[in-house]
Amino acid sequence: MKQGRYAVDMDTGRVGEIVSRHAGSVLLRPPGGGREWAVAPDRLRPLTEPERRRAEMYGTPVGGER
Repeated sequence: MKQGRYAVDMDTGRVGEIVSRHAGSVLLRPPGGGREWAVAPDRLRPLTEPERRRAEMYGTPVGGER
């Protein structure tokens, strides 16, 4: 899985954006920000379509010009 993509940590069920890889681990960050966590690459799976839509929704900034 590539950096900038979303994945599911199969140990916790949490969805995260792939931030980087380091020393045999992949760092994930929750959609929309938050504390990163490390997971083994073999414990990641791709998102289902509903999971992907939800992650992209949380990862998109809200607001705009009035």
